[in-house]
Amino acid sequence: MNQTAIFACRDPLGSHWQLGPLPPSEGRLTLIGWSQPAERRDAGVPEEVAGVLARALTSIARVTFPCSFVKPVATDGWSPMGDDLIRMLSVKGLGRRILSNFRGTPTDITLMSTRRPETAAGLFDDAGFPWWQQGQVVLLSKADAPPPGIDGETLLALFEDDWTKRAASQLAPGGIEGILRPGVDGDVAGLLSLTDAFEQVSLEVLQRETRHDGFDWALLPEKAFALR
Repeated sequence: MNQTAIFACRDPLGSHWQLGPLPPSEGRLTLIGWSQPAERRDAGVPEEVAGVLARALTSIARVTFPCSFVKPVATDGWSPMGDDLIRMLSVKGLGRRILSNFRGTPTDITLMSTRRPETAAGLFDDAGFPWWQQGQVVLLSKADAPPPGIDGETLLALFEDDWTKRAASQLAPGGIEGILRPGVDGDVAGLLSLTDAFEQVSLEVLQRETRHDGFDWALLPEKAFALR
């Protein structure tokens, strides 16, 4: 391996990816992985790969995710922050306990919604919602639509093992076309596409953006993916 590579695997089945029961009962899951010439000591997404993923996601969707790198707003409605939008989500009960696993002290969530790759890249390196501890979830909705409607409990339910089922039943009717979640150690991403069209365009754009940066691209069977 003499350069950075990004690769994908459609319809994985292994439980070791830590992405819940596979295959999903609805929608289609694609694994996204990466490698670099020099072995990294830290888990998670390398900066160069995060840039490719952020460009790919924001070129096809509105990207909405919990974040801790902006100052929370006082209202639970959407407010502008430059070219992005933010809002506060209230979290109660079980959701607070889930959130405390990643942030130490239960609190409400600031939600960011963007079409800008430089903002989206921050979701892979947010200590408040650590990708490397599987503490992040990303909503992908129609690019030309307003941010999706979602409450705190529904968002945090996407951290559970049955997240794919919840996404299909609770979020697809609201215009969300895909969900991105970190897999084991944050060293792989799981993309749940809720329509065939979204899956197809996601792979096409990811391939385009990977090659744009001069990185290798491959679509692999699961066994070969696991060996990369």
